[in-house]
Amino acid sequence: MLALSVTAARGQQPAESSARRANAQNLIVGLLTGQTDYREVSIITNEGAFRVYGQGNSRPFEMLEGTPDRLVIAFKPHGGDAASAAVDLRRPQKIVYQFFRTDRSLISSIILDEADYALFESEAVAAEIANATRNYRILPLPAAANAIEMICYNFKHPILRERAVRQALSYAIRREDIKRRFFTTGADISVGPFVEDSRFFPPTINSYNYNPKKAVELLKSAGWQATNRDGVLVRNGEPLSFRIFYDQSTQLKQDIVRQIKIRWNEININVIPIPLSFSEIQERLRAGNYDAVLLRHRFEETLSSLEEFFSPGFLNYDSPSLQKAFANAKKFQSQGAESFRANMQYIQLLINQDQPVNFLYHPWQTWHAINLVKFENFIDRGGKLKPYHEWQLRLP
Repeated sequence: MLALSVTAARGQQPAESSARRANAQNLIVGLLTGQTDYREVSIITNEGAFRVYGQGNSRPFEMLEGTPDRLVIAFKPHGGDAASAAVDLRRPQKIVYQFFRTDRSLISSIILDEADYALFESEAVAAEIANATRNYRILPLPAAANAIEMICYNFKHPILRERAVRQALSYAIRREDIKRRFFTTGADISVGPFVEDSRFFPPTINSYNYNPKKAVELLKSAGWQATNRDGVLVRNGEPLSFRIFYDQSTQLKQDIVRQIKIRWNEININVIPIPLSFSEIQERLRAGNYDAVLLRHRFEETLSSLEEFFSPGFLNYDSPSLQKAFANAKKFQSQGAESFRANMQYIQLLINQDQPVNFLYHPWQTWHAINLVKFENFIDRGGKLKPYHEWQLRLP
C-alpha cells in the first residue's frame, strides 16, 4: 500500500513542487518528536558544537526559523577569496531540521525525496526504505558505546519503590524474545549499564533470565496474592497497576512496550502504556510525574557517569549502600587499577540487586538514510558522517 501511494503521489506531480525547488540547495534533516526536543538540537561545526535553537553572534550560523516543527539555519559565508566562494557553492545553503510525529511519516517523506537524511534505530525501517527507493544509501554505523534501552522506575511510586516488585518485573520480561523479534543482527541483551566485554563488567551479576514462576513467588512474598475482577493482583484493596511512558514516534518502541505488557499481564500485573513526545517525557521526569518510562541512555565507563545517573535524581533512588560504595570507589580512582575495577563491579552488583532500572538491550547499530541523488562526500576517511556543513551537493 505504501509503494502504491508513493507512485500515485509522484504521478500527480507534472513538475517539481515549488517547495522542492526551494529546497534543492538545502539539506533537509528528518527528526522525530518522540526522540528530540527542538530546543535541544545541536550541530557540530568547525568551531565546536552549538545549540541550534536561539540566537548568538558567536555562532558560525544564523537561525532563520525556529518552531516546534521546523528549524532552519544558514551558515555564514567564508572568506571572500575565489576558493572559499567555490567551496560555499557546493555546500548546503541552509540546514533544515524537519520534525515528524511518527516514523511512518518520516519514511514516506524519504521515499518521496522530501527529506535528505534521517537516523533510525530499527533495522526493519532501514530495509523498508532500501526496498522502496534506490535514491538513498542506507549506512549502518555503530551505536554509541554502552548505549542502552531500559525501563526506569520512579521510587516515589508506592508500588514501584518495592524491590521485590521491581525484581519480579525484571524476571517477567522475555528479553530473548525482544531480541529475536526486533534485532535479528544488532543487539545484546543487557543486565547492567556496561556491555559484557567491558573491563568493569561483574562476572557474577544476576542476568534476570525470563522466569515468570520466580516473579510470581516474589510478588506473593510481598503480599500480592489475590486478584480483582479484572484479573489484576491486589494487596489491601490496591491493584498492581502503573503507567509506562514511551517514545510516541517509533513503531519499534511501541512494539517493545507491547511485548513487555503482554508478559506482565500474564502474571496479573496491569501496565498502562502512554506514548508521549520527547519534550513531554522530559517535563514529566523533571516534575517527578511518572511511574515508569522506557528510555535510551549512554553510560560512560566512568564512576561519575554511574553516580550521576543512579544518585536520587529523576529516579528518586536514594540507596545508602550505593552512596557508600560511590564514596569508597572514589578513594581508589588514583590508586591500583584492580582495586578501582573491583569497586566499580561492586557498584553494579548493588544496582543489579536493587533494579532501579530494568536493563533491556545494548543496540549494536543505527541506520542512516542519505540522499545519494543530491549529496556526495558525506563520509570521512574513518567511515563516519561528516558535519552537515561539509556535505557536498552533487554537481548538475
